[in-house]
Parts: sequence; structure tokens; C-alpha cells
Amino acid sequence: MNEILSNVKPVRIVVLGVGRWGKHLVRNFWEHPDAQLVAVIDPHPERLTAIREQFSLDTDVVLATDWGSVRERTDIDAVVVATPAATHYSLIRDALQQGYHVLAEKPLTLDVAECIQLYHFAQQQQRQLMVDHTYLFHPAVEGGKAVMQSGRLGELRYGYAARTNLGPVRQDVDALWDLAIHDIAIFNTWLGLLPIEVQATGKVWLCREGEA
Repeated sequence: MNEILSNVKPVRIVVLGVGRWGKHLVRNFWEHPDAQLVAVIDPHPERLTAIREQFSLDTDVVLATDWGSVRERTDIDAVVVATPAATHYSLIRDALQQGYHVLAEKPLTLDVAECIQLYHFAQQQQRQLMVDHTYLFHPAVEGGKAVMQSGRLGELRYGYAARTNLGPVRQDVDALWDLAIHDIAIFNTWLGLLPIEVQATGKVWLCREGEA
């Protein structure tokens, strides 16, 4: 078994986006023994410089400001998309088209039809497409799932989730796409079910500059 494992090649990965969350992905893949960080892409050169220094990346890890400069390399197995949500669809589809597996930060896209298209396209390409709902792998959430499945709580009648921190404030998505999506994913996983009806209300708490 050890001989078989020693012959397993690391997954060669490109990370797109090193903002608030992307830099953690770079760290994890850089330190993971079964991953090989091939390139890091971000339109902000200062972020790339900071990432190189923060994690002491080898000089053979390519740092670039444009996905197009590396997309046709032959030494890539998978692409991690941690860019603003509005850019996800085109980047994910292109990565799948190039034959790469894709791990995308949530939300997959901001349009249900686009999500379905990417799902079917990944099947056609025979490539893995995964959304990084990171809380689903948290020990507390995994423990909650075990309690639910054990039946110790009896018949479940409702679930309630609350968030008390204002932030982070994002420019491309609202609180539903950025925050509530975590709670919905957790409930879906705990119950093994999907919603059959949705109702929502919202308010604008922050105004753009110049607005009353």
C-alpha cells in the first residue's frame, strides 16, 4: 500500500484570486503534501508580491495578473476559482473547457441557469466541479449532522440561524449570496433535503457614497 501511495502524483493546481479567502487557499495547497501549486493569478500585483513573501513560495510558482497567460499550460490538473462571484461563470467554463477540474468558492454563479449549465458541462467533460461550502467540513457541523441522523432530537419542526456580525461587506453580492448561503447549505446537509418553497424579505443597511 505504501508503494502505491508513493507513486501517486500530486494534483497540480492554479489558484485564481488571492483576496480575503484566496490567500488561505494558497496556504493550504502550498502546505498540502498531495498538492503542487503551479501558479497564482490575481489582477493586483501587490497581492501577488505579498503572497510570495508571506508563504515563501518557490520561484517556480508562477505569479501572473492574467488567467490567459497560463490557461493553456500542460502541467495543470485543477483550477481553484476564488474571484468575485460575477466572474465565476466564464472562468469556470473556460477551465472546464481546457480539461481542468474546478473547485469554486461559493456561490458557484449568481444565476441558477448558469449553475445548471456548468453542472452538465462538467459531466460532459468528465471533470470534477465542486463548490467550496467550507462550513460543511467544520467539526461542529459534522457533529450536528450526526446528532440529526441519530434521531435524538425527535421530530424536527423548524431550523433557525442568526448572524450577529456585520461583514465582510462585498461589492458584488448581497447578504443572501454571501452569508445566508452557508446556513442553507448546512440545513440541506443536516436534513438531506432541499427547500420546496422560499420566501424572503430584505433591507438596505449600507448606502453607497452620495446616497441618502
